[in-house]
Amino acid sequence: MTQFRFGIVGTGMIAGVVADALGEAERATLSRVASRDRARAAEFVAGRPGAEPVEGWQALIADDAVDAIYVATPTVAKEEIALAAVAAGKHVLVDKPYIDAASAKRMADAAAAAGLVFMDATHFVHHPRALAIREATPERLGRTQTMHAAFHFPMPDPGNIRIDPSQEPTGVLGDMGWYPIRAAVAYLRPEGPPTTVAAMGTRDPGTGAMVHVHGFLGFADGRSLSFDAGFTAATSLMDLQLIGDTGAIGMDDFVLDWANSFLFRNGEVATGYTYRTGVIDRTGTEFVPTPTARRQEILMCETFAARATGDPAAGPMARPEDSVATQVLLDAVWEAVK
Repeated sequence: MTQFRFGIVGTGMIAGVVADALGEAERATLSRVASRDRARAAEFVAGRPGAEPVEGWQALIADDAVDAIYVATPTVAKEEIALAAVAAGKHVLVDKPYIDAASAKRMADAAAAAGLVFMDATHFVHHPRALAIREATPERLGRTQTMHAAFHFPMPDPGNIRIDPSQEPTGVLGDMGWYPIRAAVAYLRPEGPPTTVAAMGTRDPGTGAMVHVHGFLGFADGRSLSFDAGFTAATSLMDLQLIGDTGAIGMDDFVLDWANSFLFRNGEVATGYTYRTGVIDRTGTEFVPTPTARRQEILMCETFAARATGDPAAGPMARPEDSVATQVLLDAVWEAVK
């Protein structure tokens, strides 16, 4: 099988996660890594056979040894790089979030017009569990009513780029808040913009960055999303409840499964979701396993390569319109909280 060749722009933590995933992928591989500092790119590719360092993203997108660009830069730089990559004939996998929905749409539209793939780099929608939940919803939940979700991780480093508003304008909303909103697009599948938006947030006193957001989105069909995202809880929370007319589906690891993800590797914790119906205590809750031998970020790279090469088995869970729809909802919350 010919491997699909990725170039990565950026050398941060999440770029390393995707680089490691490409090292384990069957149909995709890491070819080049670009940084403004070539020495930093060289350090990044050390120990990653076959990958070569490049100075600057402009040189990367001009490289014939690259089929697709993964843009893992701060939010303020993403659109310029992605549009230039598309103009050079490269598919684009772009890390979330985006400056706004108009920016996301420009990238998606440019790729579509050129016959190329644009996809956001959200890992969890590529886990088999995500599709299993969507397929189980009609039978298990009937009509979905609402989703509640919380995603928190501590942020002890005051110099982290995530709390630099000049690089990440929406702070924790664009970083952690993206995931519950993306889950709502995947599982609630709202149609149209929200009709009700409410939000409250907390800013870091030193940087002014948003570090905690609680949001509510209501839709014309009566369904809703409530979520909480922050760097402020001093623990990891990844809870989700999807409630329908005939029951509820839940997870406590909806972003990174405990059993097999880049951060958690506890083989004693089964991966799946819970299902509740009727008046029961926790002993009556059904656990539905959705195991995977391959981490979701590896599956993301495989899915992207499949779409770029026209493989119909690529799956339905990460379309360009889902990326834009997520940013539309995120923008609505940001307008309410900023």
